[in-house]
Amino acid sequence: MGLELLHSTSASNSVFRVVCGEMVVNDKQNLHNEAVFGYVHSGGMDIHIDDRTISLNKDDIYFISPNRKYRMLNINDARVEIISLNFSNATTVSQDYIPQSIIRALVNGNCSSFAKVTPDENGYSFMKSAFADVKKAEIEKPDYFQLQVYSKMYGLFYELFSNKYVKILDVEMRSKKYRALLRVTHYIDEHYCDGVSLEEVAEATGISRYYVSHLFKELMDSTFVGYVNELRLNHAAMLLVTTDNPIIEIASKSGFNNLSNFNRAFKMYFGKTPSAYRKG
Repeated sequence: MGLELLHSTSASNSVFRVVCGEMVVNDKQNLHNEAVFGYVHSGGMDIHIDDRTISLNKDDIYFISPNRKYRMLNINDARVEIISLNFSNATTVSQDYIPQSIIRALVNGNCSSFAKVTPDENGYSFMKSAFADVKKAEIEKPDYFQLQVYSKMYGLFYELFSNKYVKILDVEMRSKKYRALLRVTHYIDEHYCDGVSLEEVAEATGISRYYVSHLFKELMDSTFVGYVNELRLNHAAMLLVTTDNPIIEIASKSGFNNLSNFNRAFKMYFGKTPSAYRKG
């Protein structure tokens, strides 16, 4: 799901592709290509990301890296102003404006997914001022406003990285983790309909149960059970609309040994029962 905005500026013609606006705050799961700086104008909320929940209050500033799943919870009349940055043309940005190592870390997921800066922390005053300046420049668009946007965005990223609110991860170690995850997911993709268990996957791949669970949490923002159930439910949905097989048979063929559990999980995931999904 992309960013939902109540109102916004049009995208700047700068390579940063900056958009400023007020975010729609709800409890839907969010996933978008843009990196986002947020400023909590009023109220408060929690953000659930990477299996952790962070509280945000009035005047807090936060940053979310691109392509990260997150959800807003316990929303308390929150109003959030954002600056979003589209890095779809990452090569151009990295050549002329931001160091390539930072762009690649952001786009490829090799850096911290989330950062929160409170009013009493280093760099906050500059970040709040820069946030306001970028918003004003993008709305009013005076002559040469892009230069001001560039300078302030440089400053925002400098504060994030210099204060270690966002860190670049060890790429070599991350590559090893991705290779291990690929072995795990390859085995699961071939056996998820057979009642595959964490113990079975660990034994088949030679990777400990703990490390398998860790890989899913760190690299996929999910759990082993969540990943397997998602495969099973999507397989069941495909069978519902492409076959006339009884629902109990489809549940069994998709790895569910209990029809009640299947019906409950299917409705939670798709928002409707298997029979309603088939009719629709």
